[in-house]
Amino acid sequence: MVRQPRTWRWSPSRERGWHYPRWAHEVLDDGEATWFARMARTTGTTRPPVVLVHGVVVSGAYFQPVAEHLHGQFHIYVPDLPGTGRSKTHGTAWDIERLAGELGRWMDLHQLRDAVLVSNSIGCQVLTMLAAERPDLAHSLILVSPTMDPSVSSVIRVMIRGIIDMPREDVGLWKIWLPDLVRTGPLRGLRLLRVAMRDPQLARLGEIKVPVIVVGGERDPIAPVQWVKSLAARIPCGRAVIIPKAPHAMNYSSPRHLARIIRAAVGDWPDDAVRKQLRGQD
Repeated sequence: MVRQPRTWRWSPSRERGWHYPRWAHEVLDDGEATWFARMARTTGTTRPPVVLVHGVVVSGAYFQPVAEHLHGQFHIYVPDLPGTGRSKTHGTAWDIERLAGELGRWMDLHQLRDAVLVSNSIGCQVLTMLAAERPDLAHSLILVSPTMDPSVSSVIRVMIRGIIDMPREDVGLWKIWLPDLVRTGPLRGLRLLRVAMRDPQLARLGEIKVPVIVVGGERDPIAPVQWVKSLAARIPCGRAVIIPKAPHAMNYSSPRHLARIIRAAVGDWPDDAVRKQLRGQD
């Protein structure tokens, strides 16, 4: 049953980088959370909608570069998951299962079916659970730098990998990451990180029936190349693509390349280099 929202309003975007009239903002209160989302719709397209789902602490704002490359070609939705960025939970912090379930209900409210679901980092765990539970919502998944590499056994070791990654990221990411860290709060972020490490994601990968592209960065210490390939191999319709020289948040640092992968996944604008990688020829 679809939960009816208590309040629901749209407004011209005033967020840094998400300029009106290209982008609008939505604030929706469904009784369980207040959702903030960035949206752009286009005319004359029959392509599936694209939903971009962020990772831990950082909000959907860091998807802005890749979203701009896709603008005008797809209907695009970029929510902040409740508890992160400008979205708030009404109560305690949510775990991966709750985030996936509530994201599915949010998509129901927007009548989103057969969508291209794109995520980064811990957002990938949310999407694998969503796709396993609600296959009607997914046209395909694109998992960018997915967590959690099972070779990392503690939160401290994950944080060390994150510290190694920081200088490899585009410096502009700090202008997004630091305000988002303040909004989310380091304790809430740490709690979600611990929950993500306990998530039995590997056990559900065989239940995902839609095509999945697992995207890794050559210089990503958080989701190393070998883990990316191993994860893709566990998914029935999974394929791995590695972006050269890319760090963890490649949706911000390598947006053009990631946009090409999204288009190739849909079957539009055939890209020979990407298609060779998807067939394992590179």
